[in-house]
Amino acid sequence: MEQIKLFIEKANTDSELMAKLDTLGKSGAGAEEVVALAAEYGFTVTNADVEADCHQNCPHHGQLSEEELDAVSGGGDMLTQNRYDPDVCPNLTRSRYECVGFLNWCWCDHHRAYRLTDHSGSWDHQYRYVCAMGAYDYYGNDAGYPLP
Repeated sequence: MEQIKLFIEKANTDSELMAKLDTLGKSGAGAEEVVALAAEYGFTVTNADVEADCHQNCPHHGQLSEEELDAVSGGGDMLTQNRYDPDVCPNLTRSRYECVGFLNWCWCDHHRAYRLTDHSGSWDHQYRYVCAMGAYDYYGNDAGYPLP
């Protein structure tokens, strides 16, 4: 797992690598492609490392309050960047790839996910997704799909 953390740190400081990860994400690539890209940069990671890190770093899998999420841009210890596109984002009705980045590794600075709970666990995987720029505000599942 240490190699995947180092790879993510490298992506944070290497715009070329981050662009390659974004290209993979936009094409729908999976963990195998990340493993191959990591190898190109000298990192030894496995599919399991990539998938485990995605779930560990995804901030909406935790139990942060709205105040805690607002206190950290995008949530958790994740990388964030301004992904807001004034030509596209105002027309959104829900979050999309650009809002969370590849494998949930780099959220848009404006994307928020608030976990809903009634303390009995019956709402365990329901969230309120909000764009701080006003593009969307809806309730969805843990993958970001709107609830019926």
